[in-house]
Amino acid sequence: MNVQEYIESGSIESCVLGLADQAEQQELERMCAAYPEVRAARDAFEASLEASAMAGAVAPPPALRESIFEKITQPESGSLTQPAPVVELPTPEAYSGAGWKKYLVAASVVLLAGSAALNIYLYNRYQQSDSLYKDLLAQQQQLAENNSSMQTRLTDLETDLSRIKNPNIQPIKMTAVNNTNSLTTVYWDKNSAEVYLLVNQLPKPEPGKQYQLWAIVNGKPVDAGVIDVEPGDGLVKMKNIPSAEAFAITLENAGGSQSPTLTAMYVLGKV
Repeated sequence: MNVQEYIESGSIESCVLGLADQAEQQELERMCAAYPEVRAARDAFEASLEASAMAGAVAPPPALRESIFEKITQPESGSLTQPAPVVELPTPEAYSGAGWKKYLVAASVVLLAGSAALNIYLYNRYQQSDSLYKDLLAQQQQLAENNSSMQTRLTDLETDLSRIKNPNIQPIKMTAVNNTNSLTTVYWDKNSAEVYLLVNQLPKPEPGKQYQLWAIVNGKPVDAGVIDVEPGDGLVKMKNIPSAEAFAITLENAGGSQSPTLTAMYVLGKV
């Protein structure tokens, strides 16, 4: 067995803790004398045990020191003539068992404290990892929702484009009247009577008001549906209109009106 194997065998710890027999104790002394690294390993283990014991030590009360000195300086009567009683000290074998148990208790306390600190550290790391995972999951869900919304929007735009490119569709530009600074476009399919409206620009209606599309048929207004869209929403399906000479938009009470309010007309476009 080489020096490193001897150090790692546990013999040093057994001898220091009083668990080894006499032969193992003598072997340790021989190895310490022959190899400085063995002596250093023994010293290091003894120092670690001492540090562990000191970490769990309880300081004596301050009054104990004064009490001891008082006993020393004031001997009892007859102490000078009577021999002091002889007290037999316990042999190393008598207290070696209790000694190593104290070391084990101190070491257990140190290990328990270290385990608690490690558990707290690991728990904090887990909390951080769990929070990061939830944040990443929320971001992923948000990206998925945004992607789904973009896909829906792209599909709607492709559908609107196909409608506009339909040769049967007639675009009717509806320009502003009454200085309303508005602009809309009607896409009308004369064959199917389908009407689609594109809001380019309309002022936001006040609460309780709503825009309404009208088709002028034989000089009379025909309801083509109320408008509840924002600029840039794309084509909006309105009521079918088989024939018309013009289209107009007025601002009416919410829900629409039976007849248009001409003084509240915003756009007008002839077919």
